[in-house]
Amino acid sequence: MRRYASLVVLLSTLLVGLPAHAEDDTEPPADKHGARAIETLTAADLDRMLAPLASDDVEARRGAAKTVEALGQDAIPAIAKQLAAQRKASTVSVQAAVKVARDAAGKGSDTDLCSALLATKSDGAGYRPAVTTAVLLRALAHAGTTPGLRQLVKVAGDHGNVFRPEVARHLKALGDKAVPALIETRKEPSSELRHWSTSQLEGMGKRIPGDAVQTKDNQVLADVLRAFANVHDMDALPVILSFVNSDRIQVRGAAREALGQFGQDAVWKLREAYSNVTGKAAPDGWPAAQIAMELFAAYDRIRLQEVYGLLDEGLAKEKEGKLEEAVAAFDKVLARQPMIERRGEMVAAYVAYAEQLEESDPPRALALFRKAARLWPESPRVPHIEAEIAYLEGKELLARGIADVEPFQRALRLEPGHEKSRAELNRLEANVEERQERIRAFAAAGAVVVVALAGILLFGGGRRRPRRAARA
Repeated sequence: MRRYASLVVLLSTLLVGLPAHAEDDTEPPADKHGARAIETLTAADLDRMLAPLASDDVEARRGAAKTVEALGQDAIPAIAKQLAAQRKASTVSVQAAVKVARDAAGKGSDTDLCSALLATKSDGAGYRPAVTTAVLLRALAHAGTTPGLRQLVKVAGDHGNVFRPEVARHLKALGDKAVPALIETRKEPSSELRHWSTSQLEGMGKRIPGDAVQTKDNQVLADVLRAFANVHDMDALPVILSFVNSDRIQVRGAAREALGQFGQDAVWKLREAYSNVTGKAAPDGWPAAQIAMELFAAYDRIRLQEVYGLLDEGLAKEKEGKLEEAVAAFDKVLARQPMIERRGEMVAAYVAYAEQLEESDPPRALALFRKAARLWPESPRVPHIEAEIAYLEGKELLARGIADVEPFQRALRLEPGHEKSRAELNRLEANVEERQERIRAFAAAGAVVVVALAGILLFGGGRRRPRRAARA
């Protein structure tokens, strides 16, 4: 009897659970609103994050430091305010707290002051401002942007230069990223801090403008050019001028912006450059701004002539059916002039090459379709391109085991005649119907088994009772 009852319970559970599992077989689309937009950190938020640094629990201090260290660019304004507040602390107390931590960790030049302070909490009034400053230095170094590193360099002059070795350690690790902020330190009122920053640049081999621009990072190079303009370094003018026709749009824009900051002080260098490029002297009445405008226009004409040559080369390759070579030429065009007026002429080649790769290399095809859509959003081909993108996104999900019909439905809304999406949608719907049919058949069979077992329990059990009574 107990065995029959257990079997009935098991079958009932299976029958109840089947529909739910059938519905879960298809993974729902990801929630588009799942990620909350990151907001700028407020001073109050940062205060709350820093509060555990005063705890007697070393793990709580380390946890808070790790959280603050992970902050990004959005936190820099709040960090700057917090550092300004820490500067008001007693210098003697802060120096005492740093000395205790360094003595405990050893006096090596590579000592991580933040780790030492977190591990060794002193009872003095200077501990909290010291550890807070050290943790914030970590956060600024982690962000690694020029606005953040400006704040980091300033700390080198705080509290009798007690944080200077720690700042220098971070700057050494940051390498080229630290150069723009160190250059801008020339504007600092403290002559001692200015001399220290210059010595840091010399130690990095970045003493002169020609050395400072030796970096492969476009953002760093752009920031270096702006930094020279911010400090009005006349010796840097020739170097800045050398980048106003750079193929890298970010660098070119920064160089032109920086040159504009020199105003009329750059007029003679601009006249020289204009004469070299155009072969004629600038009119005497032109101010620096006009010479710069005409110089940039002359450079753009030269550069665009080369770019249009590459574009024509790519179009010729497309006509020959050499789509891979055509796309390679167009990629070079877009690298040099992303917003070129004739970019719409490249769309057809990207689409054709993407369609050629759909079966053999879907990820590459998807990237090409997306690039084609960005090139000319007003193109009449956009519905077809977006339908192909939706189709390939659906196939990508299927390859990961996610049977989501939404991408294929979207493709058909964009292009009702998109046969590949219709075929995939029909196949998925057929699979769903087949699964449901199997579920219904299994459910019916299970119901028969349950009824049969119930009959055995009710009628079979009743016939046995009299025999047991007779034996008794």
